[in-house]
Amino acid sequence: MSKQYNVYINSKNIDIKDRGFNFGDGVFETILVKNKCLKNFKEHFQRLKNGCESLKIKSPSFQFIQSNSKKAISKYSNCILKIYVTRGSNDQGYNFSKNIVHNIYFRVIPKLPSIIKITGLNLKISKHILQQNIHYGGVKHMNRIDQSLAAHDLLYNPRYDDIILIDDKKNIVETISSNIFFAKQLRSKLNFYTPKMEKCGIEGIMRNKVIKWLEKKGYNLIIKDIVKKDIHKYDYCFITNSIKGLRFVKKIDSKKFREPNSLLGVLESFIV
Repeated sequence: MSKQYNVYINSKNIDIKDRGFNFGDGVFETILVKNKCLKNFKEHFQRLKNGCESLKIKSPSFQFIQSNSKKAISKYSNCILKIYVTRGSNDQGYNFSKNIVHNIYFRVIPKLPSIIKITGLNLKISKHILQQNIHYGGVKHMNRIDQSLAAHDLLYNPRYDDIILIDDKKNIVETISSNIFFAKQLRSKLNFYTPKMEKCGIEGIMRNKVIKWLEKKGYNLIIKDIVKKDIHKYDYCFITNSIKGLRFVKKIDSKKFREPNSLLGVLESFIV
């Protein structure tokens, strides 16, 4: 049986011929590790598997990824684990052999963010348009040029905590590395809203957990196109991320949101 994967655990070297780093030809996951526990590991693996299948990369098994993940974090109690699966390495050009061996990297980032701002976030809407792709929308592939260009905006606007990306119809999609939710108080009831993800953006692990939680608790949750010009209609806003958890937004450009007191009791289990 031919070899299917090259495995690199906390390796300091990367093959310069790797297609993942030349062409973005691969997928990745970023996992929070607390007390040696890989948080939401099953969900991360499923998204990794789905991404591999979309890119026609043979997906490794759950047991394979789990055992190597545990090896990678063995010296750490609290850290971040990044997993990359690339198509493999070839000498030159876009073409590759049908016998190409996929590369899998397990990389530990030892330090968690020391201070995470959980409320009062100040966001800006980027002028950069997040390109739609009906075939790869939702795939966490390694070509993240849109997010990188948005991060460039943030570099020169230090008073902002994050940047919001919009599509070509001026619909809000996500921030650089988080999903976004809005909420509206209708009489005594809270209604929640989050953008569609079919054509671009990433369905975050934390996003899906929040959606399931709100639905379980009987809240009205609507997944819809949220046009940039309509954000003034909402009372509250928050963003979600697997590493930083759930954080509340105070302002998007000139639009100010209410203090999140009414939401704290509902969403406190998602605050890291």
